[in-house]
Amino acid sequence: MQNKSRLFGKKATVWTLVLSMVWAGTALGEWNQAQARGEVAVVSTGSFLDTKGHWAAKEIEQAAKSGLIQGFPDGTFQPEQTVTQEQFLSLIERVLPSYQGHEPDAFVKEKYVAKALGRWSEQTYRRLAVAGIMTTGKPTDGMTRLEAARLLLAALGHQSEGEKYRGTTARFFSDLSPQNEQEVMTVYPAYKIGLLSGYPDGTFRPQETISRAQAVVMLTRLDSKMEELFPGEVTESEKKGMTDAVALFVRDVMDQKKIRRYDDLVAYVQQNKLNVSEAFLREHFSFMKYEIYDYVRFPQFNELLYFAKIGTSKYRLTVQYYAGEPGGSVDKTFYLSSTDGKTFRLIGKDE
Repeated sequence: MQNKSRLFGKKATVWTLVLSMVWAGTALGEWNQAQARGEVAVVSTGSFLDTKGHWAAKEIEQAAKSGLIQGFPDGTFQPEQTVTQEQFLSLIERVLPSYQGHEPDAFVKEKYVAKALGRWSEQTYRRLAVAGIMTTGKPTDGMTRLEAARLLLAALGHQSEGEKYRGTTARFFSDLSPQNEQEVMTVYPAYKIGLLSGYPDGTFRPQETISRAQAVVMLTRLDSKMEELFPGEVTESEKKGMTDAVALFVRDVMDQKKIRRYDDLVAYVQQNKLNVSEAFLREHFSFMKYEIYDYVRFPQFNELLYFAKIGTSKYRLTVQYYAGEPGGSVDKTFYLSSTDGKTFRLIGKDE
């Protein structure tokens, strides 16, 4: 678990500030930012004039009472108002665990960050880019359901779940063909995890834009799924020990020793009696078995990190990051074991 308070009641102050700035601007200090976005000030309320009977009325009311969202001065929430790409990114940013990050490379700056240059969302674009959480359109474009599914999976470090559906013939939605592999590998895992759902008529409507109501539901689901998918109490010292164990080994092998053959890697580990199992090596360095190979760049381990304790002495570390071209947005998961929470052994998934 990320050791951050997820209950809405505990996050009321943070979320009130976040969503008032993102969706409508605060009534006082952030008025200039709100004007720049063409938006208006908001007021807090537990219920709204225009949400009674709405499909998301319960979620909206609960989120408002907990301080997650705010409405407009006229007492409305305007649940069907479209959310832009930069607004959705900003919401995701505040849900994520804190991470150090680093400066995006030149390619990322030119292709992704530049589109938000000089806008209120520029720092959000810059920060999320190193975690591989990037939009494809303009900041002011409406956020589509397909794009939202991709971003939410990345925010959870679960994009790789899409591989389970590569080549599938299953049809979950009437308007989403299994032949469209990229859409399937984005929508299916997001749907199965529970981040997004379909419509009563059996459609998914991938190109439909996201409303304020839908964004509320999606972000609360994201917040809940973090707790579910990354269980266990992991202390700050354990997090540091886990991160250091993986990062130092990867840097040693790839950057310092510059080992490029798998047999050499195994020999190096054995000769130096390193605390690393061969199952770990197979899972993460099998590409070295080929004379000509390409590999997805390893993380720097200051990107988005998720920690979980999945047994009495077994841990899991997931890194969501930008892996360069053609790697793109990638998540990598490493497994470790420790009996004291101080010394960690790098192991395979099934050990």
